[in-house]
Amino acid sequence: MPNKTFAKLKATDDYVALIVRPGLINKHLTSDQLIVLANLEKFGAVKYSAGHSFIVTVHCSHIEQAMEKLTEVNLYVASQTPSALFKCCDFCDGDLLDGLPLAKDLLEQVEQMPLKNRVRIGFNACTQACYNAVQDDLALIFHNGKVDIYGGAIPMGRRASSGHLLLKKVPENQVIDLVKNILGKYNASSIDKFSAFVHKNKTYFDQLQ
Repeated sequence: MPNKTFAKLKATDDYVALIVRPGLINKHLTSDQLIVLANLEKFGAVKYSAGHSFIVTVHCSHIEQAMEKLTEVNLYVASQTPSALFKCCDFCDGDLLDGLPLAKDLLEQVEQMPLKNRVRIGFNACTQACYNAVQDDLALIFHNGKVDIYGGAIPMGRRASSGHLLLKKVPENQVIDLVKNILGKYNASSIDKFSAFVHKNKTYFDQLQ
């Protein structure tokens, strides 16, 4: 078992965990990226997470240097503040790219949108729904220029369940505004857990149809 974890390091000093990925849809790592991760592990910890990201633990005094090293080799580092966080599938390793423009626009306009709690959003390029998108807070399943939106998943615990189909066949050009609307409604609510927000606002989602 590892003797260096985020919890153990955090208990001894001022450490922070960075969410790091090879890219928006890319899941392959280069030798340069692996070297950077290995070097950072010497002074902290690197763990692969259930969210298909690396959790890189670094000392707070080294955040800027770590960010510079990670971005130099084109690794993507997510915001440390509570925000919308996207997890895309691999688009069948680039064979299904019809949904890529929408995924990029979502990353630019919605990812890292400040929220009271982190909301994980899964994006799939086809109806195979790989990478467990329906286990995320929101799931966007792209198919023939339209998107099915699932929400309210409980990913862990004895009450674990997949998200429910909230909206079906949303036109591609309406998806971004709709997601912003949902996140804004959640952020303004008094409910902390996104799954509880979905379950308690069925009328709101019915009105979005």
